Amino acid sequence: MFRYFSILALMLASLTYANENRVLSEIAKLKDEPAVQASVRVERGGPRLFINEEETYPLFAWSFRLLDYTPQFRQAGIEIIYPILHISDGWLSEDRYDWTQFDKFFDSLLKLHPEACFLPRLLLYAPDWWKEKHPEELVTSLLPFNEVVNIATDSLLIGEGGQRWWRNDPQSVSFASSFWKNEMTGMLKHFIDYYERSPLKSRIIGYHIGSGTTGGEWHYFHSWFLPDTSPVMQDYMGYIPDLQSRVQSDYGLFRDPSKQPRVIDYYKRLHHLTADLICHYAGIVKNTSRNRLLCGVFYNYLLENVFIQEGGHLAPKPILQSPHIDFIASPYTYQSSNQEDATRGETDVYDQAGNWLGRGRGLAGDGGYRLLLTSIKRHGKLPFVELDPATYVDKGRDIDYAGSGSNTVKGSLMLLQRDLGQMFVTGSGGWLCDIGAVKGEGWYAPPVIVNEIKKWTELGEIRARLDVSSVSDVAAVYDAKSFFVTKHWYAEKPWEKGAGYQDFFEYWFCDSQARAFHRMGAPMDFLYRFDLNAGDMEKYKLLFMVNLFYLDASEIDRLQNLLKDSGITVVWYYAPGFVSPERLDPKAMQRLSGFQFDILEEPGPMLIQCELPGRGDNTELRFGTLTRERFPRFAVTDKDVEILGRWADNALPAFVRKQLDGYTSVYVGTAPLPVPVLRWLCRQAGVKLWSTEGDIVRASEDAVMLVATSDGKRQLDMHKNMLQVNGQKQGRTLELDMKQGEVGVFVAK
Repeated sequence: MFRYFSILALMLASLTYANENRVLSEIAKLKDEPAVQASVRVERGGPRLFINEEETYPLFAWSFRLLDYTPQFRQAGIEIIYPILHISDGWLSEDRYDWTQFDKFFDSLLKLHPEACFLPRLLLYAPDWWKEKHPEELVTSLLPFNEVVNIATDSLLIGEGGQRWWRNDPQSVSFASSFWKNEMTGMLKHFIDYYERSPLKSRIIGYHIGSGTTGGEWHYFHSWFLPDTSPVMQDYMGYIPDLQSRVQSDYGLFRDPSKQPRVIDYYKRLHHLTADLICHYAGIVKNTSRNRLLCGVFYNYLLENVFIQEGGHLAPKPILQSPHIDFIASPYTYQSSNQEDATRGETDVYDQAGNWLGRGRGLAGDGGYRLLLTSIKRHGKLPFVELDPATYVDKGRDIDYAGSGSNTVKGSLMLLQRDLGQMFVTGSGGWLCDIGAVKGEGWYAPPVIVNEIKKWTELGEIRARLDVSSVSDVAAVYDAKSFFVTKHWYAEKPWEKGAGYQDFFEYWFCDSQARAFHRMGAPMDFLYRFDLNAGDMEKYKLLFMVNLFYLDASEIDRLQNLLKDSGITVVWYYAPGFVSPERLDPKAMQRLSGFQFDILEEPGPMLIQCELPGRGDNTELRFGTLTRERFPRFAVTDKDVEILGRWADNALPAFVRKQLDGYTSVYVGTAPLPVPVLRWLCRQAGVKLWSTEGDIVRASEDAVMLVATSDGKRQLDMHKNMLQVNGQKQGRTLELDMKQGEVGVFVAK
């Protein structure tokens, strides 16, 4: 009897396998194709994607309903499809895996796009049965869990491929759980090995691995609620600060390392835990695929990072230096307007003196990247940017994704031109992210949109011959670790409009300042402090040191040695070097910047009245913030300085410059600096302003993009002769008459 049932079982299994093969007919057609070889290599000025030794333009696509809209992506010339897979759906029990649901999904996509390659995002979450079985491994938090904040939709939506449409899993596994790490390692290995033995090995070019909140962006789970107080985190850390210790800063806007060393150390270790976990899983991808496939992650957002002490990406070096990571991904700007009367979808940002700093999304918005792009490229990682502008078919449901102007065909096309043009010019990669399909029609499905995208996929083919080296002579420099010693984001409650879940420095110094940086009318680089090198002292004429507050003596020495006799102008913001590893150290701040300071401990407005020479009447030129009084502030006491501005409330010097050892040092006590001040500093430093208007300019050695921020005529002065794409203009200096939001792209002749 046993033999009878065994034979019957084998017959049924054979029949099932045969039926499955018939169902998966498209995958079966791939059986004679060789395994794909995919890599990122640095050539002609930047990292580039190669598939089977052929350079491939890295524009790919995702939709919540890929089976509906892959045909349109194919028509647009997109060859790489980007499915999002919740792979724990295939882990059925302790020792049972079943990946056939994903096979069926891939097979259906191949029916729609037989030439397609795939770059899946793998969401590394625990299955529900595992979490129920191991509750001791789950995240717990200091603040009570609030499901209203947590769930982003009225009901849980499950997209094709298993994408869960929620902001945060109500139950999540602690990153400190070594037990889960081992379990996840086994699941990931099994999944990748399965596809290494599948005919799909000829079409899967790599994996984008993700965990944490918001679809795998590696923000720590439950960052809203101040995690992680779980027993496994207690065991890992040995010490977890309580609510008061986390939120309290001992000295106004700063933590004092002499008083809160354990809290500072906790945050350092928390972020390195996340980075080490990412590098571990990236190593699994590379080793299991025998280094044949790409691996990438979301990380390294320094701009527009909410809940930054808990959820920020504050351990950038391990990710940048990992040999297992080929690309680093990020959405672009989401900064909304901070004006009280702003309507939904507007993204205009002002300082509290009334200066318009710029616009993130919408027509004439900068579409600025949240990654420090220059550093990403210097480390040989290909930047991937999520391109998610809503188009006119959305009818206003998700205008936040596009901003003003997206409700018309013309506006939708200009927004796509900006986003795709920026990717093309800067040497980046990216994917069209069709969130619109969650609730309605796909954003990129109409024929007029498909035709526009096709123009860019065709143009992308010429990037293989273009040099994408930086041509900027101005750069903004940042330091992620400063957020370990600055006032906590939660302490800013109630948040001012537009600044929800962000601290003072992230919102005003990083995010809002970036809006103005993008509108200077010149290309600009963005990088981490640790990536500054001797070559930069010859390349750049102007450096903005935005948040270099937390430095040790060797880091200060290195900066001084780099700057000496460089001829550069360097602008130090607020408190450069003020926090040392041991204490608050005003002497270190003075040594780094070259200025002597009085510390103003009486809280006051962070507002400066300008006295810029050559600007005429400056009585109305103020910049900074004033709705909350802050301390400490710093007043320069040197007598041999040129005063450029004073604190508005007490007239003490707060914006000054002087010559040091072969370079110009500028100190400014607050941020953000508005566009007129930035352009003045550029001219003073000898920086070339490419546009006569405050336009958005992106440039590499062989390509330039300009986005007009206003109607009218302007002169574009480039670094060499260029030919306008889809236009008649050519030359080095061009007279342009443009409408607000219009995009011009130029390539080397």
